[in-house]
Amino acid sequence: MTEPRLRLSGIDKSFGPVSVLHGVDLTVARGEVVGLLGENGAGKSTLMNIVSGSLQADAGSVALDGETLDLANVRDGIARGIRFVHQELSTIGSLSVAENIFLGDYKAGRAGFIDRRKMADGSREALRSVGLGDLDPRTTVSTLSPGQQQLIEIAKAIVVKPTLLVLDEPTSSLTPVEAAKLFGLVRGLAADGVAVIFITHKLEEALENCDRIVVLRDGNLVSDDIASETNKPKLIRHMVGKSAVFEWKGSAAKDGNPQVEIRNLRDEALLSPINIDVGAGEIVALFGLIGSGRTEFMETVFGFRKAAGGTVSIGGNALRVGHVPTSVRNGIVMVPEGRKVRGILPSHSVAWNVALSSHRKLSRLGFMQRASERKNVDRFAGSLSIRMTGPEQQITALSGGNQQKAVFGRALLAEPRLLLLDEPTHGVDVGAKSEIYEIIHDLAHEGMSVIVSSSELPEVFAIADRCVVFSKGEMVGNLDRASMTEHDILDLAFARH
Repeated sequence: MTEPRLRLSGIDKSFGPVSVLHGVDLTVARGEVVGLLGENGAGKSTLMNIVSGSLQADAGSVALDGETLDLANVRDGIARGIRFVHQELSTIGSLSVAENIFLGDYKAGRAGFIDRRKMADGSREALRSVGLGDLDPRTTVSTLSPGQQQLIEIAKAIVVKPTLLVLDEPTSSLTPVEAAKLFGLVRGLAADGVAVIFITHKLEEALENCDRIVVLRDGNLVSDDIASETNKPKLIRHMVGKSAVFEWKGSAAKDGNPQVEIRNLRDEALLSPINIDVGAGEIVALFGLIGSGRTEFMETVFGFRKAAGGTVSIGGNALRVGHVPTSVRNGIVMVPEGRKVRGILPSHSVAWNVALSSHRKLSRLGFMQRASERKNVDRFAGSLSIRMTGPEQQITALSGGNQQKAVFGRALLAEPRLLLLDEPTHGVDVGAKSEIYEIIHDLAHEGMSVIVSSSELPEVFAIADRCVVFSKGEMVGNLDRASMTEHDILDLAFARH
């Protein structure tokens, strides 16, 4: 029998008194794509951090091509051909695309000068591989969308021809079409003998694109199945110990005049004039490919992005467009994509993060009223089921799903009438995703207008009363529930391509 490319034997890991991994055994063959599933906190990232060298196991061994590894750090892992593309972006915004892809190896010649032409040529090849062939390698990364930055992270990993590639939620910001291109790349790498471990919360992707699927629960490997011999309900049971189904629960939209009226709104770069009405209690989903304008539209409504024209009205009152404080005072709140970058203050407590947008309301004579802060945090912790040891716990100690619910709590503390959600379940597990859908549904029943930008069609069908489709900065479709089909939504998304 051929020795597997990767063999993990009896991996244990604890952090202080908390045991995270319990004797995990796992093999991955050359050219095999293995899906690694589990809820947040199941131990997936810890296990892969041990494989990559950023953590060391307390017990057990890691072997690559039959040789036991003793990796002191990530650099040791990279030297052995192990590349780990993390869920949270590590791109450096002030550098160019080429500089990010070749970070640590600037192709310096004998005289020590950087060979930018060689970097640009290598970057173009890697960018074509991930579907960004039209992107200029000289582009500054900070100007790109999160989805494009995610693909640059992957390009950076494959430009060195890895032996083992670990992808952590690589499609979290990608639409199905862009994800399909990525999986075409993964299959090509596997055909060349690269072993691939694919961490995901998207069960359909794992079933369609992996050879095997393994599930971790509470630090234990609870199942290891051939993908074609398992199914979504079985995987959910393995992950959470019970079945979970996401189903649309019907519309909570109120009759009467729309609560939100957006007229001829455009920005200075991408958006054509956009017109959208949203009723009280209505949930409208925005769908489109990367660069379609759905995120830019939400940011323009909220004021993150400067408007070049148009109006936004709440309850018949026109607002000053392009000014975040005005938006918040008048009941517009946004939960942005990428909680680690734009959603949370990682060095602060849960309480501080929840109260961040409402310090003026919770303060008196310029001093924060800690009793009011704690009371409100406790209220939202209960209503949103935020699992934490207490309000003073550092927010980064929470799982991804609980961090996201804390960001929801901050938004709700501002008492919005219009809630803008950009990829609200980005990187959260199947259990937390279900809880977030319930929160959105309950908010709509309370009369809140909700606009959700999502790259996941199952999410659109799970929560939306209506789907608005964007393509290259234009609103190309406005489908009511009865007219929403996967085929028609994707067809509209390609309207301007």
